Amino acid sequence: MRNAFLFATIFIASYALSTGAWGQKVYKCGSSYSQTPCADGTAIDVKDERSKDDKAAADQATKRDMKVANDMEKARLKEEKEAMSGSEKKERGHAETKSKSAGKDAPKDHDQATLGPKKKHKGKTKDPEFFTAKTAAEKK
Repeated sequence: MRNAFLFATIFIASYALSTGAWGQKVYKCGSSYSQTPCADGTAIDVKDERSKDDKAAADQATKRDMKVANDMEKARLKEEKEAMSGSEKKERGHAETKSKSAGKDAPKDHDQATLGPKKKHKGKTKDPEFFTAKTAAEKK
């Protein structure tokens, strides 16, 4: 059993090392790129000429940029949520103003009970004021 495990480990390691991309050639054919040569195509050297330090610095910059982008997204979502809640308050204020100006028939206490229960719409929903990315809904 131990020999089989050792053999499998060596086999997997040698297979992983033999699949390197350094043996592939890329050809530019007009405005497109291909792995197969074409008429009037030119071979392009695609080796990564950066040093390990340059690559590490580029990876650090990418991580830093991703963190900044995620922070910006969180801030944007927070601002959109605050703006949506502010517009809902404004709409409620307009409804209260209309009911006050309706005259003597308007109720004096304008709490949630006098406005009635919120209804759930099963039809088309109103598009939000701001763009929000959503994933596709799962089919049941």
